[in-house]
Amino acid sequence: MENNGSKKTGLLLIALFLGYTMVYIDKLSVGYSLIPISTEFGLEPAAKGMIMSSFFLGYAIMQIPMGLVINKVGSRIVLIGSVIGMGIFSFLFGFGTSLIMFMSLRFLTGLLAHSGYASSASKEVTMNFPPEKRTFAQGILLSSSGVAGFIGPLALSPIITNAGWKNAYMILTGVAVAIAIFLIIAIPRNEKTKEKADAVATKTDKISILVIWSDIRVWILFLSSFFINCLLYGLSSWVPSFLTGERGLDLNGAAVISSVSGLFMLVGSIGGSYVVGKFFQHKEKAVVAITAILGALSAFGSYYIGNLVLLSIVMGLANFFLIISFVTMMSIPLRIFEGAKFAPSYGTLATGGILGGFVSPTLIGKLVELSNGQYISTFIFFLVVGLLTAGTIMFIKQK
Repeated sequence: MENNGSKKTGLLLIALFLGYTMVYIDKLSVGYSLIPISTEFGLEPAAKGMIMSSFFLGYAIMQIPMGLVINKVGSRIVLIGSVIGMGIFSFLFGFGTSLIMFMSLRFLTGLLAHSGYASSASKEVTMNFPPEKRTFAQGILLSSSGVAGFIGPLALSPIITNAGWKNAYMILTGVAVAIAIFLIIAIPRNEKTKEKADAVATKTDKISILVIWSDIRVWILFLSSFFINCLLYGLSSWVPSFLTGERGLDLNGAAVISSVSGLFMLVGSIGGSYVVGKFFQHKEKAVVAITAILGALSAFGSYYIGNLVLLSIVMGLANFFLIISFVTMMSIPLRIFEGAKFAPSYGTLATGGILGGFVSPTLIGKLVELSNGQYISTFIFFLVVGLLTAGTIMFIKQK
């Protein structure tokens, strides 16, 4: 029976991992598709930033309500609905014809498709894995960002170049449908029984959002998540434009450099989560601070590197340190919030990260325009938010 349970949790982890991979590829795809879209429709950098930020605005608005929805209907339904929603909006995005339409579709993608996946997946981890294995399980899920970062550019760039950005979104639609079917098969149906048992054990079957918001740890994590995601989403959204614009690479060349960063992220998320979970339990905030500083310094330094091979390595190191910082930060809630407190707490701090994703692309677009197409101010911004991440997280009290 124990072996059978291990197989079920293994299948669950694979399914959640694939769903997370779809989440990150969907986010990543916009940074590449907007290069031909901006040429076709004459979009300025600020307009590109608005399309990217529209997604995160919808994502942020729905994040806290979605935490309450998860408690009400269960994480299984939300997970499956999220991936199906990604497929629907990818299909519609392929028919976009104007700035308003692109912004609206990305807004709805964040609002209705992405907003519930991270919290639901993390709740499945808390229900199906013991506390000592949750950091590593969460690290495996978030390592999907590295897989998406490695495979996504290498797959998307040739498709966009040869078949066009519209056909690329048709393919993403098919991938989303396939993953949704796998989630239906793999996710246990008895989650409400587990959630009820957890609620009885912790006496948190019903809880007010005001109780959640009275916990200072929620707001410290909110700010830390905001700053680290300003950096992460700023890099993932604008590096393709930086490489094809200021550095003069074609789309495929930019994709190769981005995929190297994705490979570094994959190693960092899996290896980092294992090392932190095994050797640095209850010292996670120090790990977050140190790796955030190293990642920010690497990102800033990459601007001054002319050699493309060295640039790839330094950008890879930046993503390596930053993903360790991010994964470790997002493992902290799995240890300090339990029962019905978990989803609303996680949703609140995740909102901070999503707001970072909303602010960063638009702000960077404005910085690029004010700098006449130069990106130095963008990389200074990366340095500042990395240091703010490190400073903020040190105030958290882990119990």
